[in-house]
Amino acid sequence: MEQQGKQRAVGIALAAWIVLSMLVAASLFAVYRWKGPQGFDVIMTTGPFSKFWLTFLSVLMTWLLGGLALALLWTKRIHAGNLLTWAGFFIVSILFLNLMRERLQYGDLTSYILGANNLANGEPFDRLYIYPPFFAMILKPLVPFGEDAFLYVMWAVNLLGLMAFYFLLQRVLEQYGYSPRMAALAVTVFMVANVAMIRTMYYMQVNLHVLNLIFLSILLHPRSKMLSALALALAVHLKASPLVLVLPFLLERDWRWLAWLTFFGFFIFGVTLMADGWQPYQSYLYNLGLLNIPHGMNFRETSFDSFFWAIVQLLKLDYSFARIPIYISKVLLGMGTLAVLFQSVRKRTFHQGERANLLNAIPPLLVLMNMYSPLVWEHHGVFLALAAFVLMKVLSTPAEWTWFGIFYFIQFLIPTFDFFPWSYVRMLTPLLLLWMLWRATIRSTGESDWFRRANQWLNELPALPA
Repeated sequence: MEQQGKQRAVGIALAAWIVLSMLVAASLFAVYRWKGPQGFDVIMTTGPFSKFWLTFLSVLMTWLLGGLALALLWTKRIHAGNLLTWAGFFIVSILFLNLMRERLQYGDLTSYILGANNLANGEPFDRLYIYPPFFAMILKPLVPFGEDAFLYVMWAVNLLGLMAFYFLLQRVLEQYGYSPRMAALAVTVFMVANVAMIRTMYYMQVNLHVLNLIFLSILLHPRSKMLSALALALAVHLKASPLVLVLPFLLERDWRWLAWLTFFGFFIFGVTLMADGWQPYQSYLYNLGLLNIPHGMNFRETSFDSFFWAIVQLLKLDYSFARIPIYISKVLLGMGTLAVLFQSVRKRTFHQGERANLLNAIPPLLVLMNMYSPLVWEHHGVFLALAAFVLMKVLSTPAEWTWFGIFYFIQFLIPTFDFFPWSYVRMLTPLLLLWMLWRATIRSTGESDWFRRANQWLNELPALPA
């Protein structure tokens, strides 16, 4: 009887949502038919520091999420087993919809617009555009519609990417032994308060799309090697750094997957080439080369390049003095990453089941992806999320948790700031993470007792209401 009462209440709420949605749509249609597009100016106003269409999209998407929640409850798709997952999804989605509603400027959007316009006009890429030509080709159809079209499309796509990231990261964590409830709780906490996430969204960065494709590649393998390879090929053509993730598949000796990756990599390259010729790739490589020369001081940009260039500039030395420590740092980082990778693969530190080579090799390479670039902004920290969660499952001593807490606090919780040399502390946190991954491979005791108990307790928790 009680269950029937719940279903009746949800049914009434869903019916009311549908009726209200139809009434709003009908009123908009009536105003348009009566007064045309100008009629909306009478019944709608834009508040201070607001853009009408961003407000409209925020309200619309939040309203649709409300309807989705009611529909899932009505069809009993939300139940005790997945309540934490869906609760976290709605919390994170609505939080960022409200945050993005209040934002008017999105830093990296300018470079996307410049790149697409350059491509449409047959011009070399502006120096600000440092992404593969494939990304500009995707955006090129928006050029005739003006800059606002880029804003609204990228705004909506990035929020959808955020929602996909929430589910995909959870599914990947389940591959590493997290229970669904444990994964939901971890990802929700991670996304609710996180500088890297906020800056990724505020700068309209492509990081989440790249990560979503990487996660899809992991999840689709080996069930669909073709689609898995396609996902990683697309990630590489959005941002070159995921190319390092080919190594785990080499260690798996999955030659069929590698053949598909080669095919799709060249296919996407060929499509871009046929559409716009060689010039965009020449321009892209030229812009990448410019990143290896001094480009001003920016203390929140925490690459090795930025740190050593800042030192020589403050000391008024020639920039050539910075090159040797930069090269040495990157060589040591590469060697350290490979050492952790091969040790974790050999000892199966983070995953003992199927695809052990693949899943054990990925976490240290994500640190390398984050740190090897000549530009490392605070939003790049999202690439460290999976490595941090994989490490967390093997932490067992108070000292290990203390170091992890220091890493997490500095990397994900301290607001962005510019203060030499202290803001370069974010240059050290990925290195701290890599060191903790190494320590875990040395100890190599598998998942810790606390993780096992927490996983089991959340799995067996009966008190969540259906």
